[in-house]
Amino acid sequence: MALVIVILVLLSTLAFFYLKCSMMQALMTLWSAILATIIAFSYYEWVAELLISRGYGMNVASSGCFILLFIVVFASLRALSEFVMIGPVDLGNVVKLPVSLLCGLLAGIIISGNLLVALGLLPMHGKIFYSRFSPDSPVALHSPQKPALSTDGFVAGLYRLISSGSMRSSKSFGVLHADYLSQVHLNKLKTKDDILSVCSREALILPTGKIKKPVRLITVDEKELTVIRVGVKSKKVDDGGASNASSVLQFFPGQLRLIVKEANDAAEPMAGTATPRYPVGLWEGGKVTEWELDQIIAPDSTQIENRVYWMDVAFQCSNGETPVLLEFRQNAVIELPKAVESTPEIERELNNEGEKDGSP
Repeated sequence: MALVIVILVLLSTLAFFYLKCSMMQALMTLWSAILATIIAFSYYEWVAELLISRGYGMNVASSGCFILLFIVVFASLRALSEFVMIGPVDLGNVVKLPVSLLCGLLAGIIISGNLLVALGLLPMHGKIFYSRFSPDSPVALHSPQKPALSTDGFVAGLYRLISSGSMRSSKSFGVLHADYLSQVHLNKLKTKDDILSVCSREALILPTGKIKKPVRLITVDEKELTVIRVGVKSKKVDDGGASNASSVLQFFPGQLRLIVKEANDAAEPMAGTATPRYPVGLWEGGKVTEWELDQIIAPDSTQIENRVYWMDVAFQCSNGETPVLLEFRQNAVIELPKAVESTPEIERELNNEGEKDGSP
């Protein structure tokens, strides 16, 4: 289905640019598509959060806001360009034809890429929808089911370059949404099981207090693990948590991501690009209980204290990688303190008081 959408959009834009656009119109339409892409990526989460935080839209809010922003901005800029455009510039068909076709091709790639991103944000699977990971098969992170023409990868990569370049903000898209498309498609993997792909921005918490060290380095069988004590709030999304409409907290490890950077880049943790790491398991009783990325985690009432489910999540990082962020689902992000070597005192402090002090 994704490939069909791309081909139809490409053919439509090529025909439109060839038959209907002058050279200046072609250039302005392409520029409008690029600016609309930048605006859509920059603000769709902020607009969607206005709905999600009030309990509206939930799984579909991000997709709807993204495509709506793109369409409105693209149409507005394209209409505005007609009023500010200088008079017709005629350089002959020798120039007009290749310029129009090139602009049509690039605009088609950008428009179809944005459509695929919006489809990827939808909590739906199956042949008529677009999903890079199948909910009925084991998760293969390194071999997602990409369309033959991955135009969504093009627009996501384009925006990543822009956000880390001269137009960058204080928080780079390449860090906040490292490997963006895998994040989007993994988060919706279990929506058929009533597991939300979004949550409140405040759904994740760390134990508070200066003497508490939630990010620890623990060596097991000559392998160094990064273990993070984190709490997930067992509340409805509009109450600041991650539970579904039935007030049930469920998630799966593929919705948790540790964002790491090379040690020499960690001085500017929110700039440039980063790499996501996914959990290898749960640290409990001095060992790792391994997780599958699509394994459903459903804590019962005895595991939830003060409406928070606390857990020690273990990640396997490469040498020289520094943890900077912990992410949950599509929209919960917390910055991490510096990792320290675990000691009995650190573990005792976390186990005795971390849960209580970190609870809201």
